[in-house]
Amino acid sequence: MKETLLSQYNHTWKMFYQMVNDFDENSWLTTGCSYIVPARIAYHIIGGTAYYIENDTKIILLSGKANNWNWENAPTEDLPTKEDIIELIHVFKSKTDYWITNSNFEAENKKFGWTGTNQMSVVLFLLRHMEYHIGELNLLLHISKKGSANDNWVKALEDFTV
Repeated sequence: MKETLLSQYNHTWKMFYQMVNDFDENSWLTTGCSYIVPARIAYHIIGGTAYYIENDTKIILLSGKANNWNWENAPTEDLPTKEDIIELIHVFKSKTDYWITNSNFEAENKKFGWTGTNQMSVVLFLLRHMEYHIGELNLLLHISKKGSANDNWVKALEDFTV
């Protein structure tokens, strides 16, 4: 079961990485509307992952920008760069792999009741959360490329290594 979940998460991390990498610098901050722009959505995916795996390690962004996980309300100039997010993808892929490998799926879930009753529920909820927002990124990427974005779903079937 754990190998299956690791494989599914691997595919998800790779899609996420490829989509972030495919945005140009301008569209990274401007494609979309309101708080639905690539930089904010990507930041939310990483922040959500940190939350559900209960990461308590202080995360420093490569750009030197403050990391306060304020994806909805941060001024545009405070949002992580693409390079920040790409680095965080590598960091949190490793952290998530460790979390899954060391999880007791039958253990009671006492912290995230909305996800289900046991740890497996949290693992599956996080995967769905990531994929939901990666879908938003995919749409924004297609908008930014005027419909000619790469098919990162198929490309992500290959192994993703850090």
